[in-house]
Amino acid sequence: MESLAVIFTTSWFWLVPAIAAVAAVIIAIIRIILSRRGLKNSLTRILDKPELAGELIIKRYRPDYLLRNSKLFDSFADRHGPGILRDTGMDELWINRLEKKKNRADFIRVMKYSMDKGLFKCFLVSIENKSLARLLIKLLEDTGDFLYMRKLAMAGRGEEFDSGKARRMFESSLPMIREMTGDPEWASRYFAVKIILNDTEDKSIRALWDSFSDSHPLVRKTVAREFKTDDKEKLYSELNNLILRDPVFEVRKAAHDRIISDFPGRFNPSPENLEDWEMWHVLGLLRDGNKNDENFALSFLDSDNLELRQIAAVYLDRNGALERICGAVDLGDRDDFERKLKLLKNACAVNVASFLSSVKKTDNPAGLLLHAMLLSEAGNKEHITVLAEKVFETAGRNNELPELYRTTLECISKRGPVSALLLMERELNREKNSPESMEIILPLIPERGDNIFVPTLLSLLKTPSFEPKKILRETLNKMPLPLVIPEVLEILRNGRDGYPHSVRIEALKLLGEMKQPYCIQMILENLPMLPIEHAKEFAHVLAVYPGQELINKLTKLLGTVDAKIRASVITMLPVTGDKSFVKEVVKSMKDADPDVRVASVRALVDFNETKMLNETISMLRDPVERVRSEVGRVLGKYGSDKIIKELKDILFDENEVSSVKTAVIEGLAASDSLISVDMLMEKLETENELVRELTDALSCKTEKKEITRIIEFFKDALPNFRERIIKVFTGMKENGEKQLAELLREDISSLNPLITQILEATGYVESNIRKLSHKDPAFRRASAEFLSLVGTKSAFRGIVLAARDPDDEVRVMVIKALEKLAQKDGNEILDYLENDPDKRVRKYTHWALERLRAKAL
Repeated sequence: MESLAVIFTTSWFWLVPAIAAVAAVIIAIIRIILSRRGLKNSLTRILDKPELAGELIIKRYRPDYLLRNSKLFDSFADRHGPGILRDTGMDELWINRLEKKKNRADFIRVMKYSMDKGLFKCFLVSIENKSLARLLIKLLEDTGDFLYMRKLAMAGRGEEFDSGKARRMFESSLPMIREMTGDPEWASRYFAVKIILNDTEDKSIRALWDSFSDSHPLVRKTVAREFKTDDKEKLYSELNNLILRDPVFEVRKAAHDRIISDFPGRFNPSPENLEDWEMWHVLGLLRDGNKNDENFALSFLDSDNLELRQIAAVYLDRNGALERICGAVDLGDRDDFERKLKLLKNACAVNVASFLSSVKKTDNPAGLLLHAMLLSEAGNKEHITVLAEKVFETAGRNNELPELYRTTLECISKRGPVSALLLMERELNREKNSPESMEIILPLIPERGDNIFVPTLLSLLKTPSFEPKKILRETLNKMPLPLVIPEVLEILRNGRDGYPHSVRIEALKLLGEMKQPYCIQMILENLPMLPIEHAKEFAHVLAVYPGQELINKLTKLLGTVDAKIRASVITMLPVTGDKSFVKEVVKSMKDADPDVRVASVRALVDFNETKMLNETISMLRDPVERVRSEVGRVLGKYGSDKIIKELKDILFDENEVSSVKTAVIEGLAASDSLISVDMLMEKLETENELVRELTDALSCKTEKKEITRIIEFFKDALPNFRERIIKVFTGMKENGEKQLAELLREDISSLNPLITQILEATGYVESNIRKLSHKDPAFRRASAEFLSLVGTKSAFRGIVLAARDPDDEVRVMVIKALEKLAQKDGNEILDYLENDPDKRVRKYTHWALERLRAKAL
């Protein structure tokens, strides 16, 4: 019993796993049967409702499971048609597996059920497998389609295949294939050309030559790339023709690659022998990384033909050539810098500017300047921010590179993004104590940066020490008014308790420059802040205000008790053009306030009422010095001869202060009356304190009649007075010297000696002698002609030095001058020249006289 128990126990130990295994197999078989039955049921349902294929088959079953049940799909296709295969995607699964596994069963299925979709895939598989190749031909022939080869070609639609293997596969069908080279469908022609590329029959070769002009680019590309022939010259000609004239890039590229490969060094197109469109084709085929092609493309950056320039620029940009040019500039060679700048600008002009990203890589000042000049017109705006960061840290701090600094700011102003504008605002704050930097930055602040810059600009306006103020006002005036005017009005409203006087003056000036009619009252009532002579600066503001309302406003202000406001308003009255104010102006000349009296005198002149200046003569004895000065200045400039004579008492009054006399002298300097010349000359002769002022005033008298009058004084003047008059003429500079030269040409015997004496004393004669060595013959001729008019020893000494001038006209003038000297009583000068201490003068004089004597013979 114990033995039986052991046997039973041992058997059970092995029996349980076996039973479990059998059970698992049974369960698996049941599952397979059920799954297959489920798949079959699903296919049955799809027959009625094909739209359920996605949900019942494609989403539910894995591709490998479906492929394992291919026979089930076979049977359904046989009984119900191949539509079930398309609906479920089974035909695609068979085609894909055929490509990978190349098994015969899938091959047959595709050819049987899905020839339209998978025929060419079967062809590609068959050329690698002789057995399948025979099967393919048989199956095609069994279709009964006489043009089955054409059907195969159309299935491929230009797909690539091994033409050599295909030719061997269809050896017996070559005549049929060759006929296909004339087929109307390009895919058929392509298929045929690919196969006969390996055929040596004359008919095939002729068809291939004809294919260089086939209507489809893939056919032309194929023969360009693969056609082999012993006729190299004809091949080169066809390939060259494709490069120059074929309209399809891939064809030109294939032809170019073939020439480079089979005809190295031969393709060397000459631009002058090509039309523009042919040259465009050539430029499109330049090789990346080829130095010769790069140099060739560079020559087209200067082209006026923008198409050629653009395609060359694209190539150079792609190859990094434009970026290398950016990095190879040097400010030490400015000509080279400008040449490269022009080339790069030409590239930018055709929208090739990606090379400007190289600004990130350079710290070279010349390179940064180049980028600044280019980025102001083209390129990614974000590069401007990079440029600004670099420049403001290098050139900005000490302004060591002003051109780079300014150009960068101009670039930001014109095209800079917000990030660059923020850097510019930071720079504005950093350099606010540098007037030189401010003169550069402020005018370049763009209006589009108003929200960024206006707070800083207003802060500078409120800073009393800030310079330059005028440029700051001009910059603020460009900004939107709503951001600026409220702040300016607030400064003026706060008055002296809120802001320093200088700040309020700038605010007032800015308000006036903004020309807003609703600000007139504020401007008029704040005018006393300005010196009275500056009030007129705001006259232009009145032009934007309604006429009658303005007159009413000014009338009311004239009636106020504030003298400074009345003086400022009187200064501005002439701008209205309303002469009814003249009566009020004349009345104001008796005002108790000296500023009002001064403003009244000026207003009479501005009203062009100079005839009424007689009313002001009594003011020459005004108790206030500045009133007397202004009256004297006005009467001296605008007064009649009678009034000017009245000024003599002031000018020669020993008890009058110098400031008043100086003002009278300034007025007389601007007078058109000859009496003013007489009075100033008389004062210059006797005066010891105001000599400089009188000399400056007389130096303004450069009209012909005025100079003549001064020469008359010079004629009878004592030596000391003559020296003063010489300084007057010296002060006239070029204007006076030209008038003296013109007077000299008039040959007035009584004046000429005096004029030459004056001209020699001022150094004008010496200046003309120096011009005899000028590089321009025109200057030398004019100088020789003038010196002959002067006729003094020093003048003739200069003339003879030009006796051997390379310009014949100059030499003729020298001979004529010596002729003139010989005809007059010029022996003394001739003798002086012939015995001059300078050997060169003696030699040239002797030579010129010999020429003169030879001419006389």
